[in-house]
Amino acid sequence: MVDWDVVERRRAKGWDWARIAEDPKASFHADPSAGDPGRALRSLYYQRRSKSKRRPGSVDGDGVGEDAEPERRWTLLRLAAILAPLFGVWFLLAYVLPSPVGAIVPAVPLLVILMLLAIALLAFALLRSAERWTATVRTSLAVGAVLGLVVAGLVGLTAVLSGCPTLAPATTSEPSHFQKANNPVWADNGAPVFFFYGSTACPFCSASSWAIEVALGAFGTLSGTHFDRSNPADSYPNTPEVVLAGASYQSRWVSLRVAESTDSSHLTTPATNGCVESAYVGAYNAGDNFPFIVIGGQYFHVGTMVDPARLAGLTPAQVQGEVDNQSGSAWDAISPTAFLLEAFLLKVTGGQPPSVASNPAVASWLGQIH
Repeated sequence: MVDWDVVERRRAKGWDWARIAEDPKASFHADPSAGDPGRALRSLYYQRRSKSKRRPGSVDGDGVGEDAEPERRWTLLRLAAILAPLFGVWFLLAYVLPSPVGAIVPAVPLLVILMLLAIALLAFALLRSAERWTATVRTSLAVGAVLGLVVAGLVGLTAVLSGCPTLAPATTSEPSHFQKANNPVWADNGAPVFFFYGSTACPFCSASSWAIEVALGAFGTLSGTHFDRSNPADSYPNTPEVVLAGASYQSRWVSLRVAESTDSSHLTTPATNGCVESAYVGAYNAGDNFPFIVIGGQYFHVGTMVDPARLAGLTPAQVQGEVDNQSGSAWDAISPTAFLLEAFLLKVTGGQPPSVASNPAVASWLGQIH
């Protein structure tokens, strides 16, 4: 296959067609029946360009006129060669910097899908094209990479101006499948934030809600909650729960934020309130799993913390009764997680209030947290 890049460079240097045809780097192999190789190459060259680059009446370097259409600037190959590195660079930066770069457009799953589609489009365009790694394609790849840096930078700047935090991508393991990220403390009016992200239809959220209620009660007064049950058509149907959406919380040491969808018959993604909440969800809960908990912006947990099976057959009132009395099978299922949450809250509040740490179970968990 003729290397047209080489042909163009040789023509730019003033080589005649015969000399170009003899150059092995041009990869031109003339058909013996075509006669003179130089004339054959020249004829093939103009056939190739008959629909591009030349305007009516224009004259080439050899004095030969052509009637050809202008070159198509935006071919599929060129477009794909720009999009693939653009989304690739953007994805990498959003993955490394989940906030602010990935706060508005998350790396997973949106950018990774766009990147894979662009790569597939590039592969398809290359297979269709007789001209593959030409100067135009290489230039387009470079342009795409630069555009990726520019777009990612603009998105990150927009996120910062919108108040999105800068979050660390790396995490370390903590007790009971919690993770820790080296972030500044997420606080409202000086109080570290406890953020709950879930759905009333989710049985795992329902079971975990009781431990959250107990833990928050150790640091303040929780009001405005109500009882419900998880989706009866889901696994662990009708798991009793305390709904946190719309709750009020009075505390000197902890601030509460809740993003919880309240349709108990359908599992729906809750709406977050502002860029900060969205940033934590995008950075540490890419799969949009329930429940998701963030404590002080530094500790987080994805997935169930209390086994719904251990609350099966109980009404919300019965569970609340056992919680109030701190006894019974439901309390035995809930209390270890409640005390673990209290320990994490103590960690981000600097040990305040000290009375919470007087519980031996809480103190035991606290000693295991980094």
